[in-house]
Amino acid sequence: MTTQEKVTISLPKDLVNTLREIIPDRKRSKFIADLLKKQFQKQKEQALIKAYKDAYTEIKTENQEFEGTINDGIS
Repeated sequence: MTTQEKVTISLPKDLVNTLREIIPDRKRSKFIADLLKKQFQKQKEQALIKAYKDAYTEIKTENQEFEGTINDGIS
């Protein structure tokens, strides 16, 4: 089991009220932890997608530069 640590955070009152209305006592910490895990995973995936797109753009540019040397008459 993962060790737990208590933290204090500030949230807008309407969010807290909704949380209290919808999520039962003793389930709120897990609910928030699950949301955070999903959000962190989403951010990691978005960063990875951006890195792949950036790498693709760089590779595409380099390939275009090399295409000019392919047909330069050297065999």
